[in-house]
Amino acid sequence: MAPPLLEMKQITRRFPGVLALDRVDFDLRAGEVHVLLGENGAGKSTLIKILSGAYARDSGEIRLVGQNVEVDSPRTALRLGISVIYQELNLVPGLSVAENIFLGREPSRASGLLDNAAIRRESRRLLDELGIDLDPARTVKSLGVAEQQMIEIAKALSFRSRIIVMDEPSAVLGDREIDRLFEIIGRLKAKDTGIIYISHRLQEISRIGDRVTVLRDGRRVDTMDAGANGGGFDHAALVERMVGRTLKAQFPKETAERGPEVLRVEGLRRKGVLHDISLSLHAGEILGVAGLVGSGRTELARAIFGADPVDGGTIYLHGKPVSIRSPYEAVRMGIGLLTEDRKAQGLVMPLDVAQNISLANLGALRRGPFISRSAERRSAAEHVASLRIRTPSVSHSVRTLSGGNQQKVVLAKWLFARARVLIFDEPTRGIDVGAKVEVYQLMNELARQGVAMMMITSELPEALAMSDRILVMREGRITGRLEREEATQEAIMRCAVEGEAAHV
Repeated sequence: MAPPLLEMKQITRRFPGVLALDRVDFDLRAGEVHVLLGENGAGKSTLIKILSGAYARDSGEIRLVGQNVEVDSPRTALRLGISVIYQELNLVPGLSVAENIFLGREPSRASGLLDNAAIRRESRRLLDELGIDLDPARTVKSLGVAEQQMIEIAKALSFRSRIIVMDEPSAVLGDREIDRLFEIIGRLKAKDTGIIYISHRLQEISRIGDRVTVLRDGRRVDTMDAGANGGGFDHAALVERMVGRTLKAQFPKETAERGPEVLRVEGLRRKGVLHDISLSLHAGEILGVAGLVGSGRTELARAIFGADPVDGGTIYLHGKPVSIRSPYEAVRMGIGLLTEDRKAQGLVMPLDVAQNISLANLGALRRGPFISRSAERRSAAEHVASLRIRTPSVSHSVRTLSGGNQQKVVLAKWLFARARVLIFDEPTRGIDVGAKVEVYQLMNELARQGVAMMMITSELPEALAMSDRILVMREGRITGRLEREEATQEAIMRCAVEGEAAHV
């Protein structure tokens, strides 16, 4: 038998006070999708950063097609045919598709000038090879996230990479875009490219994976065949391997008593974005908002929160019309927004946990003209305990926490601000299955306390399981209003794709 495309043997990496990887074995075959799973903090990112040359290993060895190699820098990794496509895409928005693909490696003429025709021609060849119908001359900032991801894949091919790592590639994609991504992965497999696929979406594994390796607490727990090989796949057993405990339910929905109407929106509109949006939200309720990428869900949340201007419509809080012209005014009125991108918009990464929790309600900590840091730390410690945020201390930098714990810090911020209306935009994106269950349990507790919640989600199982009612959006309009008892994936997708209004 030919040796594997990649072998990582007994890989160990220590950080101060943390054993991030403990003698981990991992291998990848040509033409295979090997899924790498684990909770946040399990060691997945550290393993990939060692493979990509961003981190050095303390011990262990790396082999490519049976030969020992030293991957001492990202440049060396690329030279060896290893490319990583990170969740945060690494593109220059103002440059064209072709310029991004060959950035830093542009073909030049004998005169020393860039050969723009060659750049576009070679980019076109790579895009055609992937079956991507995209003009190489278009600027990246004019493209959607799904198209930008395809550019990253084309860039990896331009390095003639035989190993491509995809870190949460479907996290920001809708169902149609995911289908397209999987088609391209199939093309790469047919060319004997090996793909390491990192995802928290367990439903994807049986569609795309050939094998699965589970990491937990820096150790390899198991490697097994996945559904793409034709075998059965036990999701419950997989979750137990990931978290080291049995989860009673993936979606622990509890029904709270629905209270009075807290928020009502009538005729909200913004030219070209939102069209005559009307909805209501009650205390103790989780109102799901579903729809494809680009349907206007996030724009609706930002409009209600005062982050984007509107051209018309009325917002009522507790039965009274209000004017919300900025997030500052929304916060004062008791509205909180957990943004889709927690790192860029929900947190201030250089600050510590306590400072992030207090950001939206500094007035409560004011002692004369100053902020009481001791009061800030005491309050933060209470929220850390009640939300079970895993951090060495409230003075620890929030950037060092896992995705799930960062999401809890954002939630703690709005609880400290005493928000009674919470808008969750993709509340479990990029966090592991164990952390998801904890977020759902926190939402149940908030519902019992009478908090009104709007949950925007691209994951239909999440929408169906955790919502009391579901709104479906398409092209900036509400095309479906479904009660929990009648909501199905088929009904949601019909409203999202065809625009058929149900119970409007």
